[in-house]
Amino acid sequence: MQIGSPMAASYLLGLPDHYTSHKFKPFYWRYYVQCALESWPECNEGQQSEVIDSKVTIHKYKDRYYQLDPVQDYTHRPNELENTTLYDWITQYQKK
Repeated sequence: MQIGSPMAASYLLGLPDHYTSHKFKPFYWRYYVQCALESWPECNEGQQSEVIDSKVTIHKYKDRYYQLDPVQDYTHRPNELENTTLYDWITQYQKK
């Protein structure tokens, strides 16, 4: 098998094999859709509803455990951020 000199040099220098200009955050939209459909059950009439378990992460900080649920974080956001869209919430805010 033959490889080119740029590939060999990249491998020897420990450089990554690809580059991206953006960083992406995972977005599990099904959980948000399920939450919206639960709020308006008349929109889901006549359809077989698929139950999706919410993805919850447990985080330990200073000997205490906290539940991290992105859907609950958005639905219970502060009043100052009430007009923030879901897209802006995901791309611009980070929970600490």
